[in-house]
Amino acid sequence: MISLRQIKYFITVCQVRKINAAASELNVSASAVSSAIKDLQDFVGVKLIERHRRGVYPTPEGQRFLRHCNTIMASVAVALEDIPKNTLSVSGKLRLGVTVTIAGYFLSSPLARFSRAYRGIEIEVLEFDRVELERQLIDGNLDIALMLVSNLGQLDKLSSETLIRSPRRLWTPAGHRLAGKSTVSLMDVAREPYIQLMIDDAKRTTQNYWAKYDFKPNIQFATQSVEAVRSMVATGRGVTVLSDMLFRPWSLETERIVSIDLKEAIPPMDIGLAWSPNRPLSDQALVFREYCRTEVTLRNITTTVSNGPADKQPV
Repeated sequence: MISLRQIKYFITVCQVRKINAAASELNVSASAVSSAIKDLQDFVGVKLIERHRRGVYPTPEGQRFLRHCNTIMASVAVALEDIPKNTLSVSGKLRLGVTVTIAGYFLSSPLARFSRAYRGIEIEVLEFDRVELERQLIDGNLDIALMLVSNLGQLDKLSSETLIRSPRRLWTPAGHRLAGKSTVSLMDVAREPYIQLMIDDAKRTTQNYWAKYDFKPNIQFATQSVEAVRSMVATGRGVTVLSDMLFRPWSLETERIVSIDLKEAIPPMDIGLAWSPNRPLSDQALVFREYCRTEVTLRNITTTVSNGPADKQPV
């Protein structure tokens, strides 16, 4: 069957005219986009796009199909915004805590859709590091938090719920000796210069899973900037292991980056909600929690194709 994921990828490719640019916009790999387009073309039975010197363009059949795809996605958007109208009477202020990774790579789209659906709820978004965010929740200064729940420290004082698990993979520059492999072991990675991300307990998480397998990364550079990590990897200064949620197949310098599966069972990065169990959630927080659950369910529906899993796995 045709999936909304395939339709979304097709629309994006037609808009930006390049597979790689579409992959960057969608935050997935170029191969995932190409595969989705191929499956879509195989299903409809006609060629929808063709390659030219300056990029890819829809065929005449593709242009006709594109008009219907735009109508489909517009109808879905209207339908989704109609869903929560039975709870639009909820109003007031929601104090939402986030960590820097969530603020930079996850928050904007779901927050915009939530704000459109629940116009009576005023959202105050406050960013803290993980330790301070937990303290703010425990002290009652925040209603609820979106954070990396896999990093939670005070498990005895906080309740949490995982929404999405984003796998961690090895990033290398294109052309690297490991780039052509389907899987790579940490033993292989340990021989390479390593670029270490420092935000959101990334270093502690890295040390934990490396120690489990009795290896140690050869850290050459540590930074709190994801873009710096991306640039260092893309230009051949080292490799890194990071979550799919942060992945983009090229750097700001337009150098290519490749993502490779690891043989070892590396823990995923879990994105979810956290709150204090010692006080009842406000109506606004309850609505937000239910919205996030619905958002993940809908994402699963719209990003899963008949022959494979979604790019980011909801739990």
